[in-house]
Amino acid sequence: MKRKISVVTVTYNCRSVIEDTINSVLMQDYSNKEYVIIDGSSTDGTLEIIKKMALGKCIFVSEKDKGIFDAMNKSLDYVTGDYVIFMNAGDRFVNNHVLSDVFREYNGDDDLIYGDTYVLTKYGYRLKKANPIYCKETQTPRDFVFLGQGICHQSLFTRTTTLRKERFNLDYPLGADYDTTARVYKNGNHHLKYCEVPVAVFDDREGGVSHYKEVQVFKERIKMFGYRPTVIDNCIIYYKMLLSRTKCLAERLFPFFVGKYRKRKYSKKLQCL
Repeated sequence: MKRKISVVTVTYNCRSVIEDTINSVLMQDYSNKEYVIIDGSSTDGTLEIIKKMALGKCIFVSEKDKGIFDAMNKSLDYVTGDYVIFMNAGDRFVNNHVLSDVFREYNGDDDLIYGDTYVLTKYGYRLKKANPIYCKETQTPRDFVFLGQGICHQSLFTRTTTLRKERFNLDYPLGADYDTTARVYKNGNHHLKYCEVPVAVFDDREGGVSHYKEVQVFKERIKMFGYRPTVIDNCIIYYKMLLSRTKCLAERLFPFFVGKYRKRKYSKKLQCL
């Protein structure tokens, strides 16, 4: 029997990008799926688009929330699938058959199933290969702080029963997804599967919620994993912050030259359709 897959989209005032996300989900040729849309009481016309495109084809809730991770928690009260993936406004699946590619013959019990991700910026598409920290031989608190998760949550399927037990911690407004996945792995069955295909396109044209907030990101991770940073660690954190700010300033002052350099690493079209 095919595993049931729940796709969740969290929205708030995202009229300009929501159509591509909805189409991406509804066009999946995998039959045993459900779609849940959790909206935070949008006021820009997003609701009208959702009602026009997806009403009757999804579970739809629109009410005020405390942010993206609160809305993601709320969705877990509605999903009924074996696995859940969060494809939020602006993000989309790489093609119309990726769910079939991943789950057509799947009969395992992995808590985490992950793939690669195309990151979309103003320069084009760039493939980001998954490199999960959970597959490394050593997983020290410092590794979790400085190496990161190595998986984009847009390309991550999590077993619903395990995710419901952990949920997203609202004390981490920038990295609750990382914290939750780490707890799912730690407290679950330690089974994870690489599906060996790109799963999602992550829309990073406007910059993610954690962009240019490196210090806060590291502070959250330090708290998550109970790590005590050394003086050298703190220097590394502030060096990363300075490097990020320098790149941002260079892009503003010399957009032509920066753009010409960065475009070499990006493609104009997806390579996996």
